[in-house]
Amino acid sequence: MTNVRRYYEGGVYFFTLCTYKRKRLLTRPDILRALKNAINTTRETNPFIIDALVIMPDHLHCVLTIADKDIPLRIAKIKALTTKALPEFSSKNYKSHYTTKSRSKKGIGSLWQKGYWEHTVRNEKELHMYLLYCCFNPVKHGYVKNALDWPHSTLRKGLANKKYPPTWRDINEKWLNGIFAEYDDF
Repeated sequence: MTNVRRYYEGGVYFFTLCTYKRKRLLTRPDILRALKNAINTTRETNPFIIDALVIMPDHLHCVLTIADKDIPLRIAKIKALTTKALPEFSSKNYKSHYTTKSRSKKGIGSLWQKGYWEHTVRNEKELHMYLLYCCFNPVKHGYVKNALDWPHSTLRKGLANKKYPPTWRDINEKWLNGIFAEYDDF
């Protein structure tokens, strides 16, 4: 059986997008700016709600609520607009970041890995787990001791808007030891 992606109107999705060859570039100020502009531009033309977002040096995770079924278009636009705003990553400039001639020929730049990982969120428990995972990611990778200290995350805004529980103010290694245990039955 072939892999079939099913998209639902009004669906919630968890995504992971990685940089090409996992280069640690996304937290560079110019790339952050380009990425945020790409997300905002895409939201204007193809609306979606950002439930959680964390930008790490070599990848990003997000949970998005999307009203229609055109999920791949949104991700493709975000990746393309980000790359377009940064000429050094253009497919025409393959030598600057060791992109292969094949990627250049196909018009694939050197900022993003081809494709992305996605998962349809099936229930409230799973949604809670993915939101928490996005917030916890900087702690998991050792960039900060407390997730609130990571500047490239929706955690602060989510706490301020009461979208996330107040206990998430202290997401750290010790605090999380038992938290994911309740999700072991997935």
